[in-house]
Amino acid sequence: MPVERRTELLYYTAVDRDFFEIHGNRAIDEGDFVEPVRRTLPADWRMHRSGVWMHCLPPGAPLPMQGWKIHVSSVVSTAGIVLSITAATLVAMGVAFKFAVDARMHASMNGKRWPRGASGKFITVYPKDPKAFREVLEELQAVLAGFVGPYILSDRRCPGSSVVHYRFGGIRGDHAVSAGGQREYFLRGPHGEREPDVRAAYVNLPDWVRDPFPSDVPATEASALRLHAGRYDVRSALAFSSAGGIYLAVDRDMGRRVVIKEARPHVGGAQSSTSLLLKEYRLLRQLASSGITPAPVAYFLEWEHHYLVEEYIEGQTLRRWLAARYPWLKTRATRADVARFLHEVCDVFARIAQALETVHAARITLGDFSFHNIMVEDDGRVRIIDLEAAVEDGLDRPSGLCTPGFASRAPQRDGHASACAEDRYAFGANLFAALMPVNAMLPLDPQAASRFARWMCGGMGYPDALVDAVTLLLDGEPARRPSPVAVMQDLRRTLAELPIDDLPVAHLRGAVAPVDNAAGELFRYIGERAAHARPDRYVPADPQVFERHPWGVAYGAAGILHAYQRSGRSAPAGLLEYLVAGARSGEDRGSDLMHGDAGIAWTLLDAGEHELAVRLLRASPVDGPIRERPGLHDGLAGWGLARIAAWRHTRDASFLADAVAAGEALLVSGPAVAGKRGWHAGDTYQPVGLGQGATGVALFLLHLSLATDKGRYLDAGREALAFDLDHHGVNADGERTWRREVDGVALLPYLRHGTAGVLAVVARFLVVTGEDAYRDILLASEPDLMRGHAISPGVADGLAGIGETLLDLARALPDRAAHYLGQAHRIAAGIEPFLVRRPGGLVVPGTELLRFSCDLATGNAGVAAFFDRLWHGGPASFMLDDHLPVRTARGEPVLA
Repeated sequence: MPVERRTELLYYTAVDRDFFEIHGNRAIDEGDFVEPVRRTLPADWRMHRSGVWMHCLPPGAPLPMQGWKIHVSSVVSTAGIVLSITAATLVAMGVAFKFAVDARMHASMNGKRWPRGASGKFITVYPKDPKAFREVLEELQAVLAGFVGPYILSDRRCPGSSVVHYRFGGIRGDHAVSAGGQREYFLRGPHGEREPDVRAAYVNLPDWVRDPFPSDVPATEASALRLHAGRYDVRSALAFSSAGGIYLAVDRDMGRRVVIKEARPHVGGAQSSTSLLLKEYRLLRQLASSGITPAPVAYFLEWEHHYLVEEYIEGQTLRRWLAARYPWLKTRATRADVARFLHEVCDVFARIAQALETVHAARITLGDFSFHNIMVEDDGRVRIIDLEAAVEDGLDRPSGLCTPGFASRAPQRDGHASACAEDRYAFGANLFAALMPVNAMLPLDPQAASRFARWMCGGMGYPDALVDAVTLLLDGEPARRPSPVAVMQDLRRTLAELPIDDLPVAHLRGAVAPVDNAAGELFRYIGERAAHARPDRYVPADPQVFERHPWGVAYGAAGILHAYQRSGRSAPAGLLEYLVAGARSGEDRGSDLMHGDAGIAWTLLDAGEHELAVRLLRASPVDGPIRERPGLHDGLAGWGLARIAAWRHTRDASFLADAVAAGEALLVSGPAVAGKRGWHAGDTYQPVGLGQGATGVALFLLHLSLATDKGRYLDAGREALAFDLDHHGVNADGERTWRREVDGVALLPYLRHGTAGVLAVVARFLVVTGEDAYRDILLASEPDLMRGHAISPGVADGLAGIGETLLDLARALPDRAAHYLGQAHRIAAGIEPFLVRRPGGLVVPGTELLRFSCDLATGNAGVAAFFDRLWHGGPASFMLDDHLPVRTARGEPVLA
């Protein structure tokens, strides 16, 4: 997973241990900042909280839509006095401002995991015009002289000050809403033209705005630079956080590649990023002779940033090394595959155990010891990287940094012995990840490790000794965790008895019993959480619910209602009313299928709310933002499919006319080339698959052809499907699997992206056309769906979505229905270890397994709906299958 995306997700995990949550919903300590500022404000000033900010507004001074604004940063230790001085100054000048709501929030804003574009912004000041901007800037520069704080990456710093920064941007926030319901902020140029208000980790000054201090423009990022008097030529960025970047560079003096780690001053927790980097350099020097860590090359300061240069290691992280070898990724795994994998794992982990023992012998413990921080070289040797959390006994304080799922729930690091025990736990967590990399859910459910270990041993034929090893190393009592070296020696003896024949592994043989009432328990948990519905989310969901709105299909109330409707179950009291109120709220929710009004209206039609649904559909024109994307989930194809659904419901010809307009627009924007039809908006990312690719467009064109009886739409649909069918790769068994994007390297079996989504549409083309070519594609590609294991249970990008497509194939190829149904039951069994018992029912972890989710795309609703469809039948979601032909066991078409 890209580091930036994971950092974004971790931002939503700081407030609640069970669910994704925003910082702005946390209760605050008003004694830190609010009460002192309140005493400073005159009686006629207004003070109110908005998310992570407390706003202070003078009377009769409306804020401009855009202009120069000032940001003040501060280190934690002086935040209170910086705020007091700034507030008093701004009150005297009658200037509006806002500040971080309390000390904990400010510390988070200065932390490594805060979004880089907003990092360090403690106070924001809103001068009313350019003249006031200069006056306030000069005054703050004078009164805050001598204070220090983080450099704000999105801004330029006022000359002569360490804490006062400025940028030009939106103030009251002129914005439009995308088709997916996300706010897109913009500026207006001198002639009223729109320009994106870029809120990123770099300065973006419009061409028509002059910088008041153009000479003071420091370089704050190392990408595309030469550092240390030109010695290091930076070639690319490997990762970024608010604390700094990690870069791949060439050492021009030595003629070799190196890695450069950057630390920005005043960023981090109790220990700043610069102090942690300097400590890492010291520890690398101490361990250099052992050869188990990268060799340190240099440490230097440039501008205000610190840089550690270290040896570049050829190889892969342990995470990638395992991902290239997991036998459960194979759809035809044999017992010989398992034995070969486990012997390789034993060899590598024996080396890791020995490396850990060497580190401990040097009176050093690692603190953050995960498969992201272990490199496996091409010859099998291992190296430990990223020692920022490491501690030398008697010299360093623990930093508290760790990777979720690789540290115990109550880590004890109050001495060398207890810190060593924590490293042994982390070794066990890495060994568990060698079975199945679902460590991120261990903080949610510590029992998941033993449950998954037993499941994998039963399904893959791993020896029970592997379960015992993981269980012992993850013991809740630190003193009982054994030596990793001894564990690996014992495990090696056990592996000598593994069978090495070509019989298939256990999960590919025999019948699978259904999970007992899992659907009912998953729905029951949704009902329990629905009793705590909030204005910003109906039930706990993916973080996208906060970035859009709480009513959409993928992450909001419409998806929950749809799951209940599809399963024939009674929805929680108040759910329909919640959705109706949102649809009537007047808020712009976007117009696409999975997040906007197209999907909400379709759900309301199914719920009998025809008048409101019709009003929503008619309020979203085809020439609006929806035209910016072609896809089914997020663009014009889904918008059009919802109109066909409305036409089927109401027989109102205007909806079919809208669908035709969408179809014609897609034909124009995606011309056919050599019998294939793709859509590309001009950026570098061109998706493949059901959700955003040509496959989803093909499904819409198929239904448009059925609705209008016009073959040209069917032909265009064939061409669109042919485009995506070309963009496949091969899985671990050499079978076809689909790319996430054109020219991409990611190969996925899932519904939103990957094989399951592509084959779901191929199956429907087979049902409509009866053409053997589509049957041949299904038979050639179906092995990629024959899985019992994946690292997510959800319907969009997990096991449940693969199961949905298997049920589609059972309908399209009735002569093979028993085969597909049997495999769908194996999928259901593969979901079982993800089910976690909580008061109120069962719940599954959502995106990246970091927190529980109840939504349709990633959580309970999608999994429960799949279970119900598997055991009781029913339609697929948002596919209009009721209007496709059905086929007899002999393959003869019969209209539904």
